[in-house]
Parts: sequence; C-alpha cells; structure tokens
Amino acid sequence: WMIVNSNGSALTQKTETKMCLIMPNIYEKEKFMELSFPYMKSVKISLNIDPKANQSQATICQSKVCGDRVQGTDCGDHVANWLCEALTMSGLRLIRQSSDDRRLAKIRSESTRDSSSHSISLSNQDQFLLINTTSVRWLANKVPDWDDLPESSTSDKLDGIVDRFRGNLIVEAPNPLVELQWSLIRIGNIKLKSNGQCNRC
Repeated sequence: WMIVNSNGSALTQKTETKMCLIMPNIYEKEKFMELSFPYMKSVKISLNIDPKANQSQATICQSKVCGDRVQGTDCGDHVANWLCEALTMSGLRLIRQSSDDRRLAKIRSESTRDSSSHSISLSNQDQFLLINTTSVRWLANKVPDWDDLPESSTSDKLDGIVDRFRGNLIVEAPNPLVELQWSLIRIGNIKLKSNGQCNRC
C-alpha cells in the first residue's frame, strides 16, 4: 500500500512526518486491514479489492516509487477521507499495489561480480531493512543533539532512536557497523542476501 496526493505522487514520512502515527494491522483470517490514528476512529479496508470484478468500486492508478512506475488499485473514498482528516491534507488516496505489478531490486555482489533481481513491492531499495542496535548506540554517542531526547531511560532513548530507522529486522551484534560486511543473513532455514547500505538511512 501507499498514500498518494492529488497529483498521484507517493507520500513519504520524510516530508509528511505524521504518517508515522498511522498504525496498520492486517487481519488475514477476516480479510481486512485496519488503520488507526491518535484520537480518531479506526478505519477498515477489505483485502479483497478486485478491480476486474467491480470497476465502479476500484480504479486503477499509476504512480512512481523511487523513479519506478507502479500500478495499483484505489482503495475507495471512505479510507481516502479518513487519511485526509488524519494528515490534514486534501486529495489523498490509498493505493494497493496491483498483484500484476512487479518492481525489481538489483543485488550486486562485488566478490562474484554477478547480479540478480527480485521483487521488492513498494519499498525504497529492498524488501527488508536490518538495523544493528549496537551500531545505533555507537551513532547515538556521536550525535550531541540526541543527548537531549525526552525519553526517561537510556534503554527508552535507544529504542526511540532505533524506531527512527523503521527497520524490519532488529538485531544486536557484538560490534558496531559489523553488519556492513555481511553478505548473507540466515534466520532458521531462511537465507537473506544483503543488498548493501540503505541510502535513506
């Protein structure tokens, strides 16, 4: 999913910081997603939007994410009005990426000089972002402004800074920045290839 403005451009938390207060919860069994926002009634969106089944209720839209053209389905006026009220902006729409649409990421390995591609949905560079709390602690000690953060304890302060990076996978390695040298991460039987550093971070 992504939120677009009246021009069809995708909104990001970089420019619209209040987006971080929107909390999505997906209920697969009941087939809906619920969005909540402080001091507002939550809104539900069906997971079964089918543009082919009912053209009057679903509109195909095009937008761009990091320069890539993507196609998705408009989730309707009800959630659009909710987003406009929450973010105090007019003309917003919620778009769900089309199941037929595929954005590809490039994985480049300097050691083998090969490249391969895989689908990355609507994320910036890749499907997952890994954050090492040891690296964040190291960084926090280098940024004087972060000494004045309002969190009550050192642990809460670190958690708050980690949250700013919006990582999917949070780990604690023995040393800071060691993750920059990782080419593969294994979680149980799942192997994840590293695609390098996140430009946004």
